[in-house]
Amino acid sequence: MSGTEEQQTTQSVGRGPQANILYSVPGFAVPYPDSVNEKVNPSNTIFNWGGVKIAKISPEVVVKFGSHLKGYLRELRRISTGDDGSNTYIGSVDLGPVTDPILESHRIKGPFDSEEVFNNAIINAYQSKAPKCQIKNFLAGMLFQKRHQIVLTHGDLCLQNIIVNDGYVSGILDWKLSGWYPKYWEFSKALYVWKWQYDWIEYLVQILEPYDPEYAVHSFLTETLW
Repeated sequence: MSGTEEQQTTQSVGRGPQANILYSVPGFAVPYPDSVNEKVNPSNTIFNWGGVKIAKISPEVVVKFGSHLKGYLRELRRISTGDDGSNTYIGSVDLGPVTDPILESHRIKGPFDSEEVFNNAIINAYQSKAPKCQIKNFLAGMLFQKRHQIVLTHGDLCLQNIIVNDGYVSGILDWKLSGWYPKYWEFSKALYVWKWQYDWIEYLVQILEPYDPEYAVHSFLTETLW
């Protein structure tokens, strides 16, 4: 990132540590120090340790971090469960059942040994929630149109789960929904949660490979299964 693309403000938060906010997008206004001071307070502070204060603040005060996150996610995708570098397993990171809420009410949560078996579980979960809907064949046609690579997935990629220090991504939090899923899963989950409310979505489609048809099907299913 060039110097002209970055704006930085460091402002004291009361008598405690400083709030350091970095923006790397031209034309994006740095918030007034007073507004930062109001947003970071004892009621929303997660922890304060080693001179670093991490607080939950609204997405309007948003950190832009360029290509750093994209690189980390690319490395994450290279991790495999098979000795030959291939993945067929779908489930949690500890080789257990799927932890995603999409199968929360379904008795069969895996783990699954293929995308086909996983898709069938999703279809059956939807049908059990909407037994009068004659939609099973339609869903099968949509879900089975394309096979996807199975990759390690965070599962809840949002602003609040990304730690940025001095303009660099230094950590990704909250891995409770992580696991091995079809490659479209990360994009569909992250996009669905924010529903186009913030400019974070504009960066998301640059960070993750877009899967627009899969997102549309996933959104339809999630409206009933969540």
